[in-house]
Amino acid sequence: MEAVVRLHWLDFVVIAIYVGFMLYIGFYFSKRKKGFDDYFMAGRGLTAPLLVGTLVSTFYGLDTLFGTSEVGFFEGISAFFAYSLPYTALYVVMAFLAPKFKEKFPKGSTMQEIALHKYGKPTGVITSIAAYLYSTNTMEMMGIGFMLRLLTGMPFWLGTLIGAAIVIIYTWTGGLWAVTMTDFIQFVAMMVTVGLAMIIGWNAVGGVNGVWEGLVAWTGSAEDAIYFFRPGAGYLTPWTLVAYSVTALAVLCEPAFFQRMFAAAGPKEIKRGFAIGIPMWLSFDWCVSFLGLLGAAAIGLGIIPEVEANEALFAVVGQYLPIGVMGIFVAGVLACAMSTADSYFLVAGGVIGVDLYKNMINPKADDRKVERVTKIGMLVSAAISITLAFTFERIMQVWVFQATLIVTTSLIPVYFGAFSKKPQKKIAGALAAGFGLVASIIWYVWSNFFGTWSEDWEVFVIKIGNLELWQEYGILIITPIALVIYLIASAAGKKTVELKEAA
Repeated sequence: MEAVVRLHWLDFVVIAIYVGFMLYIGFYFSKRKKGFDDYFMAGRGLTAPLLVGTLVSTFYGLDTLFGTSEVGFFEGISAFFAYSLPYTALYVVMAFLAPKFKEKFPKGSTMQEIALHKYGKPTGVITSIAAYLYSTNTMEMMGIGFMLRLLTGMPFWLGTLIGAAIVIIYTWTGGLWAVTMTDFIQFVAMMVTVGLAMIIGWNAVGGVNGVWEGLVAWTGSAEDAIYFFRPGAGYLTPWTLVAYSVTALAVLCEPAFFQRMFAAAGPKEIKRGFAIGIPMWLSFDWCVSFLGLLGAAAIGLGIIPEVEANEALFAVVGQYLPIGVMGIFVAGVLACAMSTADSYFLVAGGVIGVDLYKNMINPKADDRKVERVTKIGMLVSAAISITLAFTFERIMQVWVFQATLIVTTSLIPVYFGAFSKKPQKKIAGALAAGFGLVASIIWYVWSNFFGTWSEDWEVFVIKIGNLELWQEYGILIITPIALVIYLIASAAGKKTVELKEAA
């Protein structure tokens, strides 16, 4: 495949300096850590500025840059209304809940610990499995491989392996301090990158008039072009909008969110971090959605050739950025991927090292053993992420599966366990979490291997008689059933014994 954008050797120098600096930070903090709590929880001393950098950069990766801009390319501003606003609403909810979690569980490290201490080992194991699968970096590995293929023409598999190796090295060595500090740098790079792209794209197409003319030319008529400015455009039917909106519930049971809130210096720092971060999330989402729309307009005006939806952003920027600045832009895009990947590799390692090994298998293990097992968990996560990156074909397909998995498995037992004033029942947590995990996996195996691929809608469809169910509807079907199971089991089960470590 030919590279969509040609980079000058100076651009590669800029990129190399950026990557080298990330690796140096990992090495630097590897020399400063003072035990496992310092490695995995940054000594529980993250302040508001660091929380802003790590929260915003962690949850906005290449899946947002490529995935949301791709929807914007085809569906216009509905990318913002269908995907972004529900997430922003849940960020607001989390801004109120996160400090309460910190107050209730000041010694906590992960979300799965809450399930373990409220319901026992079976629920702890099930939610840990879901958190581990959720924390695989499949989307980011796909994004890095895809991006390097666009920029250099190298094979997708090679770019994926290179990206995984770089992220693993500095995360492995420096832990959460390295992740947080690199996230802060990557946060700045991301914002600069998206800002540059917006300015360049807007000027390239000629502002409001140019955008409209380009969309009319690309779609063939003003009637077709106008739907780019409708919140529910294209294939986004009401049920699809609901399904994608429900995936935003993953924000409430994000393993990386819980790690950050427990690593914060205190509840006030968490509140400040969210207060600053939410407007940045919102603006980033709007820009990325609009960049996809600009790409379609640029094709219509003949500014760039007819390219794939997720290539349009690079094609537009590559036409106008000078040598060296293009390298900064690419480094910023890499930052989107790396800032997310490093966080989830560390979280995945913590599931193995903290949740399973320390909390369930060997409670007396010393810090060195726990750190070693955590690092092994990171390597296994990297292997799974790379494997799945070669299995899935669509980034959004990966996201919907992972969101379904974590929501159906963890949301109900964790929040009932944390905030319900009534005594919790062991059987309720285990049955609800177990059903969510098994049902989510069965649903996606069923839809992928026995469903029908719709070329028109670009989704897998399960047909039951005259009823057609999209793969994306799984979260709408499984979550209410898991809730009913939990409530029935709560009415019949025995009270669980809460362990002291949960305090």
